[in-house]
Amino acid sequence: MTTVEAKRNGQGCLWAVGTFFGFLVFGWVTMMWLQPERLANVNHCLGPVMDVEPPLQNTCDFAINGELCLYSKTSDDICKTKRLEPGEGFDRAEIDADLARLGGLLRAETYACKLPFMPGMVEDMNTKRMKQGCLPEGETRK
Repeated sequence: MTTVEAKRNGQGCLWAVGTFFGFLVFGWVTMMWLQPERLANVNHCLGPVMDVEPPLQNTCDFAINGELCLYSKTSDDICKTKRLEPGEGFDRAEIDADLARLGGLLRAETYACKLPFMPGMVEDMNTKRMKQGCLPEGETRK
């Protein structure tokens, strides 16, 4: 293999890598433009539920829509969504009252979205199953 052929092979690899990253950037920009709700998940902004006041505190520097769902053994589930400013959280007395009404907690789930998006159930584009996610602007949980 001559030096010229080796240089061309190296340039071919660079073109392939550059094209790959170009498609990644194009896909990300397109998603931000057409489906920004898919990038609005901010679960890392919700603090812990137990042993803190307020529970599920917004730990980020911006306002979020946080959701707490309490699932019971009798299918009398309770989901509450609340706009949380930085440092604000859910009310422990309300959580305790909801737990008393359930008659047995099966599990608790939380989800958070950037404003103006709301937490809710969305269809997974690969499996067509419903999963937690952020709803498009203007939609609310049904």
